[in-house]
Amino acid sequence: MQLTHRARRTKLIAVAASLATVAAIVATTTSQGSAAPAQRAAAPTPASIAGLKVLLTNDDSARAADPQYGTDGKGLYELRKALCAAGADVLVVAPWRQQSGAGGRMSVPGFADVPLTVQAVTPPAAYAGDCAGASATGAVFGVCQAAGPCTDTTPSASPADAAYVAVRRFAATYWTSGPDVVLSGVNFGQNVGATLNHSGTVGAAATASENGVAAIALSAEVPFSLADLPNVPFAQTSAYAVTLLQQLVGAGRLKPSLLLNVNYPFVGSTEKLGKPVNTVAGTSDLLGLTYAGDVPKTGGTYKLGAGAAAAETRANADTTALKANNISVTQLDGDWTLPDADDLIGELDGTAAPTATTLTAKAKPARDRKRPYVTTVSGRVVGADVPCTGTVTLSGAGKVRAAGVRGKVAVTASKSVAVKADCTFSSRLVVRPKRDALKKKSLSGAVKVQVRYAGSADLAASATTVRLRLG
Repeated sequence: MQLTHRARRTKLIAVAASLATVAAIVATTTSQGSAAPAQRAAAPTPASIAGLKVLLTNDDSARAADPQYGTDGKGLYELRKALCAAGADVLVVAPWRQQSGAGGRMSVPGFADVPLTVQAVTPPAAYAGDCAGASATGAVFGVCQAAGPCTDTTPSASPADAAYVAVRRFAATYWTSGPDVVLSGVNFGQNVGATLNHSGTVGAAATASENGVAAIALSAEVPFSLADLPNVPFAQTSAYAVTLLQQLVGAGRLKPSLLLNVNYPFVGSTEKLGKPVNTVAGTSDLLGLTYAGDVPKTGGTYKLGAGAAAAETRANADTTALKANNISVTQLDGDWTLPDADDLIGELDGTAAPTATTLTAKAKPARDRKRPYVTTVSGRVVGADVPCTGTVTLSGAGKVRAAGVRGKVAVTASKSVAVKADCTFSSRLVVRPKRDALKKKSLSGAVKVQVRYAGSADLAASATTVRLRLG
């Protein structure tokens, strides 16, 4: 079973599993006053993928050397077959030998160049004629790390190597432009949860994404029963991959920035297939790796084995979706950068700018029951990830009408209040006319209260405005 690529941080943003463009949800009110059900725009019409230039790769190798279980590239050939049947123009460039768990490893030249040989592979007889009518004829190549020829004992290039050399150089021998998309898989075994960071399947797709090509990693879940092992859903995953591509093209979503990780469930004879769902990468390590044996201080040998997977702790996780027989679709961003990261170096060397903040505030109505007019202004400093300190200044101003007075009169109010440790504040605010002679007159009209947070050494200043009515 394959693991996955170097960490490709998952954006926790909701994207429909079909990745269709969804219109804004608008609530309307019926004649009885109840809210009507939220409405979604119809899904875009799937489009043909005829002529779409698809580069296939994987981490299970290009040679399909395991006819019994398909651990060595059967999923790639099922995917090639389905794509060519749908009219896509397919070229295959994959590792020469099995590379599960290779992550994003790449061959790196040191003081000498590293030879990488792209060598033609004859497809298995059962798949020989699948792509005969395509421009690239579904040609298959394996990549080894040698000056060639590649043999059974030749070191293999990694999945990332294969994707890199194909996108950067070799694909140009078949297409003047493209590929339009890189598909990695279909992998023998799921690539979900924390193991995503080590998958060669995802590593190859992420490498294509780094080079500006839309990419999708595709994996088929392996059943727990040995008797079911020959029934890994390669064909079903491939059929869904075609559907997904058609939807992406129809929705205008097949863009260079697209990077997806798709996992198709194994569905037992008494079970029912679920539906495509949008997911995030889970926290479970899936394999539950264990180390058996004791090793002395001088070193020794452990036995690495698989145990019970850790419980999933993240909502909407790919691991949970797969367990429920749903097709997990996770959108990745191909970027390790932590979103909204703070200025760590600035904090360490004392040059960090204050953390950005915003304010929320509200004011209670100020009625003419007890003059002078009194309101309560309350709110919160928002976005602070450090303890809140400092003060908030409340400044009210405006022109309102006064009983028995022609025209409008100016009113004013001011107050400073400390921010609490939980970043909230609340204070009574007195609003009165600027002219002392009008203090006992009834007032009516709107007053603006500006709320300003003074900031602190760690928090930036910010401001907002609330309105209140007198009378």
